[in-house]
Amino acid sequence: MEEVDAVTGPLKDLNLSNEMLYNVGSILNVVGSEKIRKIQDKYLAKSRLKIPLLFMADVINGYRTVFPIPIAQGCSWDTKVIYDATKISIKEAGAAGANVNFSPMVDLVRDSRWGRVMESVGGEDPHLGEVFAKTMIEAYQGKNIAKLGNAAACVKHFAAYGAVEGGRDYNTVDMSQREFRQYYLPAYQAAIQQGAEMIMTSFNTINGVPATVNQWLLQDLLRKELGFQGIVISDYSAIEETIYHGVAKDKKEAAYKAIMAGVDIDMMSNVYAKFLKELVEEGSVPEEKINQSVLRVLTLKNKLGLFENPYGNTDKKREEEILKSKENLEVARKTAADTFVLLKNEEQVLPITKGSKIALIGPYADNIAILRVMVDVF
Repeated sequence: MEEVDAVTGPLKDLNLSNEMLYNVGSILNVVGSEKIRKIQDKYLAKSRLKIPLLFMADVINGYRTVFPIPIAQGCSWDTKVIYDATKISIKEAGAAGANVNFSPMVDLVRDSRWGRVMESVGGEDPHLGEVFAKTMIEAYQGKNIAKLGNAAACVKHFAAYGAVEGGRDYNTVDMSQREFRQYYLPAYQAAIQQGAEMIMTSFNTINGVPATVNQWLLQDLLRKELGFQGIVISDYSAIEETIYHGVAKDKKEAAYKAIMAGVDIDMMSNVYAKFLKELVEEGSVPEEKINQSVLRVLTLKNKLGLFENPYGNTDKKREEEILKSKENLEVARKTAADTFVLLKNEEQVLPITKGSKIALIGPYADNIAILRVMVDVF
């Protein structure tokens, strides 16, 4: 949000001017009470309509108190474990200024080659996915998001992202309606029934059409059949990705197809910013379509109480008190203990004796980030 003489970095790649930045409605992955207040104040001072920004973040397995990854949490088969970890994660993130969290990820996964298996709380079990989806939405939102001091949940990725062929991201998903509805759909449906405020589209195709521009998926199924009333957001630059899928010839056509399919927010691309106005002015997109999307975003901001308090739940004192508090760390310890999966020591590898050597193999073998996380928690 800083004004500069020359726009650089991601903003340069997106070709967004400072004027455009003061017309956006949300910011991703910027948290911290002081930082949030500074950005919000500067934005509102320049904003014509004085509509507060929505701050959205990825808090997958803890904000500052770190918990086991979702697939590990699912190994507990215990809704209390899931609820407690989710509750603490979002309380911390909320105190730091997050209004929306891109979680839970409820994709059913049955191919270990897929790179996002660890994010799935239900793993390969549709029943677990369904139960844990409800649990996490309840922990995130409760009955009153603003009063609870939490952030809205964004369920991802709609739909069947975990079924990509060969475990390859962005790839093809081609399955029967029976397979889709019996195994893949229930977790999404449970989250929607529990009141999830936002849905994120997936990168994959569904029967030949990318999810982000899939009319059947986002209109017939999500809106009409499942009755979802909240916000649909694309995944990271997913609207622009439809060009590479071969279903849109350029960004303008990608914008047209996405808005007509029902995507309300374009994440991390300039497709909507550059072409929606033009599409409306030439009559290709009805203005009512834009009004519907705008109203959904305004409705969520209202539910969060941002019009009365644009800073949401962020509070420096509260942030200092609860982030990595003794109580939160103790829950993290217990969660780790409850989610261990033990293997038989048949080869007598353990215990490791002094002088033994262990080989760490792979591109991240020398990356100490995981060690730092463990030190941070314990």
